Parts: sequence; C-alpha cells; structure tokens
Amino acid sequence: MVWINKSLKLFGNVLFISGILLFGLMHLVIALFIPNLSGWSDLPGKLVTVLNEIIGWVPYTLSIILFIIGASIIIYDLSQKRQKNS
Repeated sequence: MVWINKSLKLFGNVLFISGILLFGLMHLVIALFIPNLSGWSDLPGKLVTVLNEIIGWVPYTLSIILFIIGASIIIYDLSQKRQKNS
C-alpha cells in the first residue's frame, strides 16, 4: 500500500512538471514566432493566430491537461495524508 502511494505521488509530480515544461516551451515557441506574423491586429488575437499558424493547439492543450491532472493527483495525495494524520 505504501508503494502505491509513493508511485501515485511520483506520477503526479511527473505529470505536473512535464505539463509545466511543455507549457513553457510552447510559450517560447510562440514568442519566437510572433515576429513572423503578417498582421498584428488579427481578430482572434496574437496567441490564437500563432497557435493556428504553427498548428500548436495539441501540445498547448496537452500541457494544460497534464498540469491539471498532475495538480489534482498531488492535491488528492495531500488530502489523503491530511485525513490520515487527523
């Protein structure tokens, strides 16, 4: 039972960190691509325009999903420890 808790905590941490890293890398790519935009006043905005042009919706969305799942696993683990200590 203890190793399941440790592996769950490790899995949550890995998902959380990989989501943050992927999110940061996507923003780096977006920042590097913004000077190549043809127009600054496109209707959906700069972020959406860049994500459409580099076809970056999948990794951008995946990074947010990984971040949320990892954070929820970490919060679940912390709540289980808190209930166990009480």
